[in-house]
Amino acid sequence: MRPLKLIVSAFGPYAGKVTLNMEDLGTSGLYLITGDTGAGKTTIFDAITYALYGEASGDNRTPAMFRSKYATPETPTEVELTFSYAGKTYIVKRNPEYERPKTRGTGTTTQKAQVELTMPDKRLLTKTSEVDETIRGIMGISRDQFMQIAMIAQGDFLKLLLASTEERKAIFRQLFRTQLYLNLQEELKRESGSLADQCKDARNSIQQYVNGITADDADVLGIEVKKAKSSELPMGEILSLLRRLIEQDSHKEAELIRAQEKIDQGLETANNNLGKLEAQEKACAAIEQNRMDLTAEEKKSEVLKAKLDAQKAKMPEVEKISAEKSAIEAELPRYDALESLITRIRTLTKEYNKSAKDLATKKTKFAEESAALEELKKELSSLSGAGENRQRLITAREKAEDRKKKIADLLEALADHEEKGRNVEQCLREYHTATEASEKASAKYIATHRAYLDEQAGIIAETLEEGKPCPVCGSMEHPRPAKKSEKAPTEAQLKKAKKDEDEARKKQDTKSKEYFTIKTEFDTETGTLKKQLRELEPENDIEIDGAKAFLETRAAEVDNELAILSSSIENEDGRINRKKTLEEEVPLKEKSLAELKAAVEELDKSVAAKEADIRSKTEQMKTDRESLRYENKVEADKQISVLGEFIRLNREALEKAETACQESDKKVEGYRAAIAGLEEQLTEELGLDREEETRKRDELTDARKKSEEEGKRISARKTANRTALTSIEAKAGDLEALEARYAWIRALSNTANGNISGKEKIMLETYIQMTFFDRIIARANTRLMVMSSGQYELKRRREATNKQSQSGLDLDVIDHYNGTERSVKTLSGGESFKASLSLALGLSDEIQSSSGGVRLDTMFVDEGFGSLDEESLDQAMKALADLTEGNRLVGIISHIAELKNRIDRQITVIKDRSGGSRAEIVL
Repeated sequence: MRPLKLIVSAFGPYAGKVTLNMEDLGTSGLYLITGDTGAGKTTIFDAITYALYGEASGDNRTPAMFRSKYATPETPTEVELTFSYAGKTYIVKRNPEYERPKTRGTGTTTQKAQVELTMPDKRLLTKTSEVDETIRGIMGISRDQFMQIAMIAQGDFLKLLLASTEERKAIFRQLFRTQLYLNLQEELKRESGSLADQCKDARNSIQQYVNGITADDADVLGIEVKKAKSSELPMGEILSLLRRLIEQDSHKEAELIRAQEKIDQGLETANNNLGKLEAQEKACAAIEQNRMDLTAEEKKSEVLKAKLDAQKAKMPEVEKISAEKSAIEAELPRYDALESLITRIRTLTKEYNKSAKDLATKKTKFAEESAALEELKKELSSLSGAGENRQRLITAREKAEDRKKKIADLLEALADHEEKGRNVEQCLREYHTATEASEKASAKYIATHRAYLDEQAGIIAETLEEGKPCPVCGSMEHPRPAKKSEKAPTEAQLKKAKKDEDEARKKQDTKSKEYFTIKTEFDTETGTLKKQLRELEPENDIEIDGAKAFLETRAAEVDNELAILSSSIENEDGRINRKKTLEEEVPLKEKSLAELKAAVEELDKSVAAKEADIRSKTEQMKTDRESLRYENKVEADKQISVLGEFIRLNREALEKAETACQESDKKVEGYRAAIAGLEEQLTEELGLDREEETRKRDELTDARKKSEEEGKRISARKTANRTALTSIEAKAGDLEALEARYAWIRALSNTANGNISGKEKIMLETYIQMTFFDRIIARANTRLMVMSSGQYELKRRREATNKQSQSGLDLDVIDHYNGTERSVKTLSGGESFKASLSLALGLSDEIQSSSGGVRLDTMFVDEGFGSLDEESLDQAMKALADLTEGNRLVGIISHIAELKNRIDRQITVIKDRSGGSRAEIVL
């Protein structure tokens, strides 16, 4: 992404409209954003971030704060950014929500937040969600990732440099989305704790069932039960004890049932005897009562028969009235038929009106759909050739993509080859230097050796003594001894010269071999590249020196070709899909239209039939109404009710009289039969003693009650013990399974959460983050070694300071000058800036790599240079200059005067005395 033009209005410290044509800054290199503190240097990056993502670059700034306090009421607050990505140009314009004066009347109104995105094909998107999603798709990164890649804020990354393991974990969790690993750790910890609680609950549950074991107080097994409840018995013996208790109570229960059967037999006999005695006593009393009732009922029967004869005499008149009532009732259905006919006429009229309306509606719809169908058929006919060129376009795109890859591979190979060429030149220079040094050392040795030989006479003359023979001629006299030069070399100097000559020649040989080796590789690679260029462009004779520019031009042409082919394929796919849709839609429309036509014809017939039916039924209604005697059915019903009530009362009176006589006769017969039966019972002699039979019954009843109570106690013990046995057996199996699962879940949780005894406390999430951190450090060291002249190198601490705290993300620094390794917190201010800047750049590289190789053509570095000496500033500038390779612009946000002298291209931010700021590009 490269900003081309930025327009801000009433935004932050900028009171009016400020336009920055950032294309004027070029396509690569460094430029400076300078100005007084608080003038609005960082606001430029805020505006770019807000335009792209609708948010500020800092978490302490929100869109609601963007409205400039210096702006006039009528000046709108908005940002417009024109930027390019992958060779395409986009324009995004945003404004936050703020209060502004009303266009009509007085007072203020709320200007709603709005956004516009103009696409390369001039399409305009205005929905916030659609624009945000489109820009994220274009950029390939989120706002947080853009912040980490595009803005290197020294203060923020100094925090990352000096952070502890726990602090870095929180930072990396946000950057590299490692929250799911933390969630896994927490879930394992929760599951382990839950299983521990379940195991404890299972043990408590088993003990609860053990506490429910019961035994007879007099039973010797009660001692074993007490041991079980106090946890003195193992699980196997507890289960065995329960089975013995249940078996023992089952025997007792069987014996008790047999005893109860004998008691029940005695009770049955006693109750039968007592029943017989009571029956005889009741029979004597009943005979006397029945005789009295019989006399009274015989008198009542005579009166009832007289009433019955009187009611029968009224019945001829009742029959006559009943015939009259039947004649009236026979006419009632005709009233109902007349009312039904009237109702039917009303219903038919409503149906006729509705059908007539539906008919008109359907006829209109039929005409409209017929016209629409014809339009669809015309469109389908125009799409008859859709899809014929799609495969050709796809094949062409695949060839273009293959060519693009080959060009990219060749460009990468050319870059490597260019670097290797520089290495060849460096090796050649080093070889020439070594040759010159060897020649100088050889000449020095020859001169020293010649001088040493020339001075041998003088050296020997210094050892001559008068009266002693000369070691050369043997003379005892030495009249004119030779004199040694003051600059005569010593033997030690001669040896050193010889050693220097040997070392220089050896170094010359080494450099010669190095040069020959790398030169041979370079020449071979040159031939390979020429061959690949001929294969790629057989019609062009491309030289290595001009290949890069040629290939970059070809790459741009291929990108443009791919864009055109993709657009053509997309258009062809749209035509194919539309044709397919119409081929499915037209037959359905034809079928629907045929059905609609049939419905119109059917409805037309139905309307005519209803109209004829209404006329016929209206004539019938008039005829039926004239032939009836009563005005309506209500009047007829009233007369029927009067007659019916008279008939009902007389017939009910007759039925009551007949029923009363019949019941009285039955009672008389019943009393006579009862007396005869009771007198027959008294003829049998029982020979039983009432008191003795009563005593036997009471004794047996008491024994039965005690036996039942004992049975309940035994049954309760059996039920409780069986429940305990079943539950303990089930729970014992559950506990075993729970403890087995808890063992391996706990081990897994301890491993994931870094709680293994005796080992470093490294969590799963931290372990994943360590991989990212190692890659960040490796990328950072390529800059730090340059900025520190090879003195410092960052290194992740491999061992924790203790086994108790969490570790894995602590950071140390290696000092190559003294061979020490220490914490990064011991670095000075300037050294900390270099390290934090290197770490920030390494993090930016890693985020771009992990985001699918996203590369931004513009970056910003915010402050931090004031802590550097001149040499360190040179090194930092060199590292930042390296970032600009490959057409990348790097903007440095700073007010340091030294940088103004070093960097020509500048964006100068100036505070106005009247309030607010303005900005301009200075080249």
